[in-house]
Amino acid sequence: MKIAMLTTWFPPIIVGSGNRFYEIGRRISKKYEVHIYTAHVEGCNREEERDGMVIHRYGKFDIPKSKSIEGDYHISKLKFSCKVLWEGLKMKDFDIVDCNVVSKPLSYVSYFISRSSDAPLILTWHEVWYEKNFESLNPFLALPGFFLELFIPKLSDINIAVSATTKRRLIELLGVDPGKVVEIPNGVDLKEFEMSVEKKYGRILYAGRLERHKKVDSLILVYKRLKRIFPEIELIIVGSGPQKVFLQKLAKELHIDVKFYEPLPRRKLIELMKSSWIFVLPSIREGQGIVLLEAMAAGTPPIAVKAEGSAVGDIVKNNYNGILISQSEMENAIKRLLMNGDLHTSLRENGLKFVRNYNWDEIAKRVAKLYERIVRRC
Repeated sequence: MKIAMLTTWFPPIIVGSGNRFYEIGRRISKKYEVHIYTAHVEGCNREEERDGMVIHRYGKFDIPKSKSIEGDYHISKLKFSCKVLWEGLKMKDFDIVDCNVVSKPLSYVSYFISRSSDAPLILTWHEVWYEKNFESLNPFLALPGFFLELFIPKLSDINIAVSATTKRRLIELLGVDPGKVVEIPNGVDLKEFEMSVEKKYGRILYAGRLERHKKVDSLILVYKRLKRIFPEIELIIVGSGPQKVFLQKLAKELHIDVKFYEPLPRRKLIELMKSSWIFVLPSIREGQGIVLLEAMAAGTPPIAVKAEGSAVGDIVKNNYNGILISQSEMENAIKRLLMNGDLHTSLRENGLKFVRNYNWDEIAKRVAKLYERIVRRC
């Protein structure tokens, strides 16, 4: 079976949606021929074989450190999609096409490529934006984005939703036939976390893109208040994005010592996760939240914010494997984990059990079986 996987973002760009295609692609490539079509970034070859996959990189993208991967790069994404269309139409021997729905134009391109190969099309959904198009995009793009998204599901033979929330929104908001939606979550490589690292009491960690909807500023403000009560605590923020300068300035104005790091090498990040006492994800919009699974695998209880359309509640079960809160409850949640050792231990142990069901090896097998079933059916 020859598989085309289309995704705007892919390593070395650190984005959860791209990481999914990398983790699944490299596993199923042991059995099938996998081609990745993605954006080109400086330092990468245009064509290369990596971890069993053939990677084709188009366009000209800088790794987005100071720009939003959602609010910027619209012209670049469109040019990239056009280039993929031009190249993809020359290839007519794919058995299946799977597109990461993180770029609306690329979803339509994937349809034409699938039809040129007479191959079924799978669309992998991390989020359904719907009304959030008007919250996250400028007025000139919001309305076109809204209508483009409405018609995307009509292109596919099957849709993969990475969470129960995304599946529900596909059905309720975009009117997708429930029989054409399969829930296959994101995962974590549990083997990466098999290292011994000592926990450091009071270490609070955030790791991820520094975008506006991540609400990392709210964590910094809470940390300022908590520092008066718990002087030994520390806050570490790992990541890059358009909010970084603002967040650094905020911490300076508040006269608090917040440690900021650029994205770390994988092993260093895992060591930091395992050493942390608490992981906090203040974000109000997540398709699932791979980082929450990683925190659990690291034995670090997560705190996540429940919000309309965010799928963190599909992962964090309140007071079982983490704490699920409203934005205003963050301070009390962190206090609880600093003051209640029994609760911390319980969440930690339950998280380690829970995350065993999200091993990338098993998730890749589920995706491969879906591919096989769809190809046989078509």
